[in-house]
Amino acid sequence: MPNATLPNTEKPTADTRERIVRAGMRLFRKQGYHGTGLADIVALAQAPKGSVYHHFPAGKEAIGVAVIEALGEGMLALMRSSKARSTQGLIAEIGAQLTATMEHTQHELCSLFSSFVAERRAHPALGDAVASAYAQLADAFAKKLLEEGFSKRQADDTAQSVVMLLEGGAVLAQARQSSAPFKLAVKQAQRLCKLQA
Repeated sequence: MPNATLPNTEKPTADTRERIVRAGMRLFRKQGYHGTGLADIVALAQAPKGSVYHHFPAGKEAIGVAVIEALGEGMLALMRSSKARSTQGLIAEIGAQLTATMEHTQHELCSLFSSFVAERRAHPALGDAVASAYAQLADAFAKKLLEEGFSKRQADDTAQSVVMLLEGGAVLAQARQSSAPFKLAVKQAQRLCKLQA
C-alpha cells in the first residue's frame, strides 16, 4: 500500500508512472472512482500534470485500468511466491495476507474491483480490466487444481467458485467492517478444493 507521503524529488519516468498508479489506488479506495479527480492523483503522486498524460493518455480511466492490473498482478505474485503444496494451503496463505491488508486499510481495499465494475456502463475499459483480472486469478487456481488431479471441468468450475467466494466475502467484509465474512469465505473456498474420491 502506498505511504501517506511520497518523495518530493523528481524520479525517473518508470517511478513517476508507479507513483501515479499508487496514488490512484489509494484515492480510489478511499474516495471511490467518481470522488477522485485527476488533480487529486497528480497532487498525491507529486507528479507534473504533463507526466500523467504522457503515461496515461486516456486520463483517469487509464489510471483506473492500471490500478486494476496492479491489484491483479499483486494477487498473482502472491500465488507465484507461495510455498503451499496444495490449493487449500495456497488459499489459506492468500486469505491470511489479504485479511491483514483489509484490516490495515480498514476494509477500504476489500471491494475495489467491484466498485470498478459498477463503472462499466460509463467506463467499459474498467469493467473489461476487472473481468480480465478475475479470469487470470481463476486460471491460476485452475492450473493448481489440475496438478492435484481435478478434471479440466472440475478445476475450472472450482476455480471460478473460489474467486466468487473470495470476492463476495471481501464485499461483505467491507459492508460489515469485519474480517469475519472473508475468513468464512476462505474456509469455504478451501473445502471446495478438496478432491472428492
